[in-house]
Amino acid sequence: MNKKFYYSFSEYVSDQYNEKVWKIPINAGFTCPNRDGNKGTGGCIYCNNQSFVTIESNNIKEQAKNKINKLKEQGINKYIIYFQSYSNTYGSLAEIKNKIEASLVDKGIVGIHISTRPDVIDENKLDYLKTLDEAYDVVIEYGLQSMHDKTLEYINRCHTLEDFEKSYYLTKDRGIKVCVHVIFGLPGETYAMMYETIKYLQKIKIDSIKFHHLQVIKGTFLEKLYASSNVIDLISEDMYINVLGNALALLDKDVIIARLVSDARQELLIAPDWPVNKNIFLAQLKQYMDQNNLYQGKFCI
Repeated sequence: MNKKFYYSFSEYVSDQYNEKVWKIPINAGFTCPNRDGNKGTGGCIYCNNQSFVTIESNNIKEQAKNKINKLKEQGINKYIIYFQSYSNTYGSLAEIKNKIEASLVDKGIVGIHISTRPDVIDENKLDYLKTLDEAYDVVIEYGLQSMHDKTLEYINRCHTLEDFEKSYYLTKDRGIKVCVHVIFGLPGETYAMMYETIKYLQKIKIDSIKFHHLQVIKGTFLEKLYASSNVIDLISEDMYINVLGNALALLDKDVIIARLVSDARQELLIAPDWPVNKNIFLAQLKQYMDQNNLYQGKFCI
């Protein structure tokens, strides 16, 4: 077995295109069913999309063109359109088609990544996305966070593992790649529960994964919980590295690791105060894995 530290997204795109490929984050103006009252209100307890999204324009074509033009000045000529904020299949098929097609402004676009919830997708939407997969590398990013329904209920996800499984298999049946978002350190979760989520995702053969640690962001319900009680005990950096290193070892060596740690705008971040520097975090993770003879795929049969 090739004992690689982990299979990064940057390594994947280098293998595919043999040059730099840059993600173009797009804010398409969607919302979520647990925000608008369809399923709930207030959104997930940790969610404030402004912690990682800045809006330069409400016009999707302008967003894409402006960002691509800046990247071309840096010599970057291939791009992935990334529908990032909120649930980007939460709308009619016509609305989704119009917004996606408005973003396809340059022949250098090679991929379309769509972040969404598993309960706002259906077969008609997936059939349309399959047609795009013939010309672009299409990836649907499903926010799962945890396989445990009691955790999903506590964090106000307003969907279940069953919802995720239904959408996951409908997506995979069409040959569309799936990236799954997971959060470590959610309230009430033991380390065993976190590993159960990773073992489950390995079992169903996901294509890629984004790892996050729980962060307390201004303007969220979690901020109120964190300030008013002792319920929220945030995971430490050392323990996160421990859990993450062992989680990587549970995943097949070909699973793309699209993210290792959360990122938020500093002016909105309340806690925790790590990582101070992502390169230092990466070095610490590698050191832990080296010391414990861990590598992605070690525990896979």
